[in-house]
Amino acid sequence: MEPYESEDNQSTARPNDGAGEGSRTRALCVGFDSMSAVRLGHVLATHGVEGSFEEAMEAVLGQIVASAVDLVVVSDRVSINDVLPVSERMRRIAPAVKVVIAGDEPRAGLLLRAVRAGVVDWIDLGSDEDDLCMRIAAAIELGREERRRDERVSRLKGICRKLGETRGEFVRQMDSLGADLAQAADDMRGRVDEAAMAGEFRGLISQELDVEDLLRTAMQYLLTKTGPTNAAVFLPGSKSNQFGLGAYVHYDCPRASAQPFLQRLGDEVCPRLAATDDIVRYVDTEEFVEALGIEASVLEDSELVAWPAHHEGECMSVFFLFRNRSEPFREELASLIDALRPVFAAQMAKLVRVHHRSKFQWPTQRAESADDASDGDDAEDEGESRRRAA
Repeated sequence: MEPYESEDNQSTARPNDGAGEGSRTRALCVGFDSMSAVRLGHVLATHGVEGSFEEAMEAVLGQIVASAVDLVVVSDRVSINDVLPVSERMRRIAPAVKVVIAGDEPRAGLLLRAVRAGVVDWIDLGSDEDDLCMRIAAAIELGREERRRDERVSRLKGICRKLGETRGEFVRQMDSLGADLAQAADDMRGRVDEAAMAGEFRGLISQELDVEDLLRTAMQYLLTKTGPTNAAVFLPGSKSNQFGLGAYVHYDCPRASAQPFLQRLGDEVCPRLAATDDIVRYVDTEEFVEALGIEASVLEDSELVAWPAHHEGECMSVFFLFRNRSEPFREELASLIDALRPVFAAQMAKLVRVHHRSKFQWPTQRAESADDASDGDDAEDEGESRRRAA
């Protein structure tokens, strides 16, 4: 409720000022006699407030629930004891609807009891019309201000609820992003560690220019990463499907008992693995043992890991690791193998090239003497061997 400036510059409060377009201010008047009702109704109507009259306080709550009421005006003829329970229930169901009492000038004790009952003002009906209008306007504006405050609080609660939902979604996204970043950091650390191990492994085996030394160094390094295990590495022969045992390390399976099994690995399994680039793992070797027969009985209750090592499309070796299932291989072993096997294959290919070059010799001259030609069959075979090498 806002005062407005009249034409004669006198500020006069209008109860209907500040109301929305098309809306009306409504006052419910209770317990007034005919003369007081006429006086109060005239004041309300003159200043834009729609008034309705009831005889008893019992009708107030029904009117408030059924229709829009801005103010309840109670006659001083109604007992404060009757006003108190209705006022308390009004504060719970419609706190913005205020209660005023209108009548004669109150006594001090009666005014105190009215304030305790929730009454916001006591209007003297003997006052002039402008004073009555201002007092009614102030009570209505107090209710409207409280209603606006409640609406703001309601809007703020809605905003807070939405912010809470948005914050929850934001927190979930941040948690997901944090998990992704942590995973990326772990992956990056893993790749850095793999690169460091590959560099360390390359530095060790690059010094070996003999196949036996290369296999020994490679197996020693691999076993430091896997722990004690049975290990075998097969090298390709002159034929594409021919593989021979290059090195064997036994942990709980001596070579004598494993010899038939190793032979079957070289004859049957290595050619198949050499044609792929897979890292194979058998946690349950029952099917694998059944496929190889009795020779593979040493693998019972064991876990097996096998892989080929290729260089420029050529298989340079096939590795096998196996030990009891009570000591399983770690999950990160696959990434370790994938990082080390190209390094090993490259060094093995280098040794093969060096070995082939070391066999190159000048071809036998046609003008050799008959004495040289008569050195026997061994010399002739040696010359044939050198020609093949060339």
